[in-house]
This record gives sequence, structure tokens and C-alpha cells, in this order.
Amino acid sequence: MFNTPTDCYNYIIENDLEMPVLGAMMNHAKDYSIAEIADGRFHNRDGVVSFSSPGYKVNIAVMDDEIVTAVLNGLYVSAFISRHADKYQIHFLVSGYPIDMKCRYEEEIAKGVVRYMIMSTIVACRLDSEKKVREYIAE
Repeated sequence: MFNTPTDCYNYIIENDLEMPVLGAMMNHAKDYSIAEIADGRFHNRDGVVSFSSPGYKVNIAVMDDEIVTAVLNGLYVSAFISRHADKYQIHFLVSGYPIDMKCRYEEEIAKGVVRYMIMSTIVACRLDSEKKVREYIAE
């Protein structure tokens, strides 16, 4: 049994299960999926921040102070859409790297994105034991 989602994540990494977990996630195992919104853009109109994605038909105001501050300070922020059953949510992840230096930190940003997606899956699907991780992968 794992004590925390981090314990579960570490088990996945230590046992080279990253790709099987991502594959199960992409196949909507346990009726859950999460994906990075690659075409999303943040807009700053006089300090009012919004986010849009033509591909996902999303256009929302961003109200979270941490995300607004990151965008206004020029940090790279990743956006995700998750689905659990029929409920959709938009998530944001601040990378801590300047957006104008994204290409220089591409590998670190990608690692953070994958970690975020796996951790979100662990929490949403309540993967709190080795057995549950293995069952999730097998679905």
C-alpha cells in the first residue's frame, strides 16, 4: 500500500511504468483522461487574463491569482483538460520558466507535464496501491 500519491508516482517511475500508465490514461481507463491543450493561448487585456483553445472550443476568464500572476510575469503555463465520467475540467501548471525561453527548457517542461498528468490520474482514479496501479494498466 502507498502512503501518498507521491509514493505511487515514485513506484511508477522506479518500475518503468510511465508509458503503460500514460497509455491507459489515453484509453480512458477508469473513465478518466487528461491531455495537454497544445493550441491554448493566454490573453492579457489590461490585466484581465483569459485562456482560449480553438481545438477544444474553450474561452474562459482565468480567476486563479497564481495563474494570473504567472501569465502577467511572463512565465510558461501549461494547460490541460481532464474528463472524469461526464465532468470536464481545465487545469493549469506553472512551469517557472520564462515563456520566451521555452525552447531552452523544453525537456524540463515536458517532464513536469508528464508528472502532472500522471499525478492527476493517480488522484482521480484513487491509485493507492501497487495492485490498483497494475489493474489500471491492464484495463
